[in-house]
Amino acid sequence: MVKIKIDGVEYEVDEKKNLIDATKEVGVEIPYFCYHPALSIVGMCRMCLIEIEGVPRLQAACNTPVKEGMGIITKSDRVKEARAGTMEFLLANHPLDCPVCDKAGECRLQDNAFGSGTGHSRFEFEKRNIPQEEIGTNLIINHNRCIVCYRCVRFEEEKVGQSNLGLFERGNHSIIGLAKSEPIDHNYQGALADICPVGALLNNKTLFKSRVWWYKSHKSVCHGCSTGCNVTTNVRDNKMYRYMVRENYDQGMFFLCDKGRFDLDWMNENRLHSYLEAGNPSTSKEVLSKMADRMKSAKSIAVLGGAHESNETLASLKKSFESISRELGGKSIQWESRVTEAQNKETEQVDFLLTKDYHPNTKGAVDLGITTTSGISGIISAVKSGAIDLVVVLKESIPEGIDPSKVIVFDTNLTDAAKNASLAAPIQIFAESSGSFTNKNGLKQNFEQSMNAIKGLESSAGVVDLVFHKLTEKAEASVGNR
Repeated sequence: MVKIKIDGVEYEVDEKKNLIDATKEVGVEIPYFCYHPALSIVGMCRMCLIEIEGVPRLQAACNTPVKEGMGIITKSDRVKEARAGTMEFLLANHPLDCPVCDKAGECRLQDNAFGSGTGHSRFEFEKRNIPQEEIGTNLIINHNRCIVCYRCVRFEEEKVGQSNLGLFERGNHSIIGLAKSEPIDHNYQGALADICPVGALLNNKTLFKSRVWWYKSHKSVCHGCSTGCNVTTNVRDNKMYRYMVRENYDQGMFFLCDKGRFDLDWMNENRLHSYLEAGNPSTSKEVLSKMADRMKSAKSIAVLGGAHESNETLASLKKSFESISRELGGKSIQWESRVTEAQNKETEQVDFLLTKDYHPNTKGAVDLGITTTSGISGIISAVKSGAIDLVVVLKESIPEGIDPSKVIVFDTNLTDAAKNASLAAPIQIFAESSGSFTNKNGLKQNFEQSMNAIKGLESSAGVVDLVFHKLTEKAEASVGNR
């Protein structure tokens, strides 16, 4: 930590941080466009100009290191004039289409125009008009809105490892465009739209879906893989519309891949809201009673899955299954949470964020001890031999080699597993309650409840508790009839 003066007031700041980030931590905002904490510094936008005591010229805060005893001025007339001039140039050709722009409400250009602009423009000529282009499988570029901050080009080159975009022409004719003949098709098209500080880059999948101020937002963790990227959920009318990046400086989390960002439709569509028997809707009373009977008559029980559930739900499930085992005279209940090859290996990356383990809480399940020495292959062999004659599957596919008539499924959606199993129960998705996931590095991260479950819909732990109560009810009834 070092001491510096900001507008005449002394603060203690982190000398390892960029001047923009260091001042932000003490409540002093320096406006910017091109700077990003996870990308290289280019100083292209000139929006972050400040005065430094003893230095005659204005300096860009983004490439100025913090030093002990330095004094900076962020609100002088000279600084304000320079920022206003920058805004005037940026807005010279920028269209006045905020009412129809998807970035409205979360646009850095709007924020800086209000904070540092003059309120009027001296530009009296016709604004340039370049047709909009589709440059990716899920990416549109509106050249007229682009302020050439170069964030998208740097992100692709430095993080994705591709060079699909480039800066072409000069001066007033400068545009960001495709450097190749093929459209962009990588896993970070959503991130490109996300880091664009204006509405130049947009995703087809979210275009014109909703105004940002209509969303209810909550802190959450991405469910797409074991990386556990921090996100903000955007919910409207109890439907999940968007995941947006929630920057975590301490953990270096600044981006989100498309696999996690756009895998949201299952939360809103094709939900399982009724209990099933042989694929047909039934009542909870009948299905829960039959689940209890199946557990009571089974020689041995296996539970598969659980890595999609929160740590808290897993702990409750473990306790409930232990209670059932005791109630059934110590009957063997084996639980294997690792149902895919990727879950049984050291973490393998698909790219710089996405892993091959598409479960958000494999590490949490392993830490809780819900694994077996033989793994899922051993359980499948035991089912085939008849040593295990009942399998409970938690939001997973029924493994090949297991007879669906021996399977009970708990699922959030009307999947093939739920349809084919002998009995199936609907459960809540993780976003319908609060909890935590443990990511690949062992970092436990909390998430808030984002959506409301329909009345009567239980968590997987809640369903197992109901089954346990069915078992104890029958025991009490038999005692009372003697």
